[in-house]
Amino acid sequence: MDPGTLSPGRNTSICYEIPIDEVKVHTPRTPNLLKSPNRSVLCEMDLAERLSKADERRSTALKETSTKNEEYIRRALSKCEQEREKAMNRSLELLENLQEDIEKKAQRRQQALEERVNAAKKQLEKVEQVTVARSSSKEVLMRQIDEDMSNKENKRRSIIQSIKQHCQHESN
Repeated sequence: MDPGTLSPGRNTSICYEIPIDEVKVHTPRTPNLLKSPNRSVLCEMDLAERLSKADERRSTALKETSTKNEEYIRRALSKCEQEREKAMNRSLELLENLQEDIEKKAQRRQQALEERVNAAKKQLEKVEQVTVARSSSKEVLMRQIDEDMSNKENKRRSIIQSIKQHCQHESN
């Protein structure tokens, strides 16, 4: 269908125009009343106040960050110091344990040496006893032999004496 046949005398062509206005885009921070000249002074003051508040917030944030960093550093140094102390305590404990072990080993060595010395003394005493027993038994045997010899000699003399006496009695 032809659109011109429906309504005679009317312009049937449709044209849509979108006007392009140079409208300034306002940011959310910019108030709508900036256009008025009375508000420009207020806006400058407001801007200066906002800048000072922003500076305060920035300095506060910097101070907080600085404080947090200092606290973190303090905690880190404290932790390092604690770890250092733990390591020193462990080292001292190990050193004490080693010294105790060395002392115990020295005592055991000394005790073992004393036991060996005592065992050697006992063996020496046994040897001396055996030697004394042997020498005393030799002496006893020698005395017994001497006594036996002297007894035999005395008997022989007495027999000879008695024979002499008997012979003298007969000869008389």
